[in-house]
Amino acid sequence: MQTAHRQPSHAPAQPSGRPAAKRRPAPRQKPARAGTRVIVAHGDIFHAVHVSRRLVALIGLGLLLLVGLSAGGVALYLGGEKAPIFTEADEAVLRQAMETVIRQRREAELKAKLSHDYENRLADLRGEMDRLTERQQIDKSTVEQAVGRVLDRQEQLAKRQDLLARITDAAKRAGFDVKVPVATPRPKKGSKNSSPSASAAPVARPSVQLASVVGGAGHLKPADVARIAKIETDVDAMERAQEATVAGLTRSVASRADRIAAVLQKVGRKAPGGRSNDDAVGGPFVPLPDDPSPARFALGVKTLSAELDRLAATRRIALSLPWDAPLGNAPISSGFGARTDPFLGRPAMHTGVDFRAPMGYSAPAALGGTVVSAGWEGGYGNMVDIDHGNGIVTRYGHLSAIKVKVGQKVAEGQEIGKVGSTGRSTGTHLHYEIRINGKPIDPMTYIVPGREMSRLL
Repeated sequence: MQTAHRQPSHAPAQPSGRPAAKRRPAPRQKPARAGTRVIVAHGDIFHAVHVSRRLVALIGLGLLLLVGLSAGGVALYLGGEKAPIFTEADEAVLRQAMETVIRQRREAELKAKLSHDYENRLADLRGEMDRLTERQQIDKSTVEQAVGRVLDRQEQLAKRQDLLARITDAAKRAGFDVKVPVATPRPKKGSKNSSPSASAAPVARPSVQLASVVGGAGHLKPADVARIAKIETDVDAMERAQEATVAGLTRSVASRADRIAAVLQKVGRKAPGGRSNDDAVGGPFVPLPDDPSPARFALGVKTLSAELDRLAATRRIALSLPWDAPLGNAPISSGFGARTDPFLGRPAMHTGVDFRAPMGYSAPAALGGTVVSAGWEGGYGNMVDIDHGNGIVTRYGHLSAIKVKVGQKVAEGQEIGKVGSTGRSTGTHLHYEIRINGKPIDPMTYIVPGREMSRLL
């Protein structure tokens, strides 16, 4: 079968030689509807069949109905009933496909949410980094100031240490036993304790080392910042320890000076340290802050220096007095004061103390001084007088021998003669006197408190 298209028809040609007659115009025909021409060929014979579009549509619809009825009949013939459109396997596949679609959609939503959160977090981190950068620029100067402050404090600490060492040396020269704490040894390089630190020993020289952390202060690591803080803490501890050492030494020096002054007062000697009209001061007590400061240390050193001066002056007075008995613990055969005269049997004044000792026993000087008399002196027999200054003279009588000369300088404990019984004496002994401005006093006035004084000097 072949399909051919309609050919347009042509009008017949007019006979030649005859004039054309006027023709009435042909009536206008309606255009034929477009359709389909079916040509059937059988050998040399062709048959054309015209089929409209509506007919083609009706034929197609009939074919669809025929196919549907055929499928329904086959289903009734095979199953005895109408077969379902979807089987269980189809439903499972469809359900799995729907679940996959739902899961993929949820994953996409979660991914989008995570991406959004990540972008927000990233933005926050960028903002935080910007803030940290700004803060680092601000803190750079602060860190540099902190390092400089620690170095300045280290230098100040070393100066304070040197001053404290001089003070303790002065205290020792004044006769005060100062126990200086031993400095903590600086750890060797490479040891476990070789990190920069400052010894906290009260008078130990600081060993702060910041060379490893000073460079690039604006790029310090947290560990470096912690090390600076640790060094500041150690410096604080050393400063407090130095102040505590000064305060403790001040209390000890003042206490000893007060005790010496109290003993001097017993023998009628005035010690330095009393208030004068120049000390017209007053006001409420306002303590300084507890934090270590140069002002606190300077005030403590000033107070300690004043107490050391007072102690030295008090000791000088005490050391100029005859506190010890010339023969130590020798028994006393006759004391100072009124007694019955051994020769006349009448009341008499004994101006010294008699120490019993064997003949020829060494007689030492009770205190260093200058010999002002050495020879025979009436009832004293062989006698030696020693001038100790400040109007104080000690006298030694009834000597069997004299070992010094007038004008000779003698030291405390130096032999000046031998015990005897010369002059007005009933037996071997050493007559010992203390004279102040020419007047005899009871030697026990000094000898008794001298036992306490010997522990203070």
